Amino acid sequence: MKNGALYFKLKNALNGIVLTFKTESNFRRHIYSALLTVIFFVFLQPSLVWWGLIFICIGLILAAELANTAIETWLDYRHPKIHPEVGKVKDVMAGMVLSLSVLAVIVGFLAIVDTLT
Repeated sequence: MKNGALYFKLKNALNGIVLTFKTESNFRRHIYSALLTVIFFVFLQPSLVWWGLIFICIGLILAAELANTAIETWLDYRHPKIHPEVGKVKDVMAGMVLSLSVLAVIVGFLAIVDTLT
């Protein structure tokens, strides 16, 4: 449905997010962590710039986890048996999510320090 109506594109995108939430425990962990982070910072009340950075980090992590899931699913379909090159791709994708998670922790720490000083 390359040139379909916007409604159907949005519906398909939301279906992908819901499917990932139902099937991927890491995605659920990231969602729950994001919710806890937002609740924590609501009480801390950082400036709007920090809120922007926090939400950018959350969005990047969730998008990376969705991409990771999509690529892993496709690789598992194309190569159902263990293959060393497939393992490398999966490791790189997991590294992407990890590096964004570390970035988010750093941004969160800086937001806390800036808000409390």
